Amino acid sequence: MEQIKAHIAVSLDGHTATPDYELDWMPREVKELAAREHAAASCLLMGANTYNYIFEHWGGWPHKSKRSFVVSHYDTNVTPDCGVEFLTEEPLQRIYELKQETAMLVVGGGKLLTSLIKAGLLDSLTIYTVPVMAGNGIGFIGETFGSHWKLSESRVLDNGVVCSTYLFGGSV
Repeated sequence: MEQIKAHIAVSLDGHTATPDYELDWMPREVKELAAREHAAASCLLMGANTYNYIFEHWGGWPHKSKRSFVVSHYDTNVTPDCGVEFLTEEPLQRIYELKQETAMLVVGGGKLLTSLIKAGLLDSLTIYTVPVMAGNGIGFIGETFGSHWKLSESRVLDNGVVCSTYLFGGSV
């Protein structure tokens, strides 16, 4: 079985983006580290909001060389010739099946992360804690009571950003 990993930046007050999904509060170094992770991944997994944001703000689909899966209630794929597949029917079961054969990197998506954690599908979570108060915005993670994580690495980056990687240790 392969691994599902996530790298996500979070403000000190628990937000991953502003209400309009902007990331201008995120330091350049964190954006560069995330870009390296995206470049190294062969398969991406995201929610529909992240998919739409990338497509609209980056002028098309930048990940044409990668398999990409979008978890959504509706198939609104505007990039069908770019390796993008929408998972609309029993997405967590489909993700479990995909995990048997391919490693995946989760891009954005607090709702998706919450679902993956609840289902025991997320193996590794790297959090870049940015020392800024966003004040309002998109929340990091919903209720995931009962999952246990083990800190495997923590370091301080420039600008006081703390980068911590946690490994899934099971559920209660």
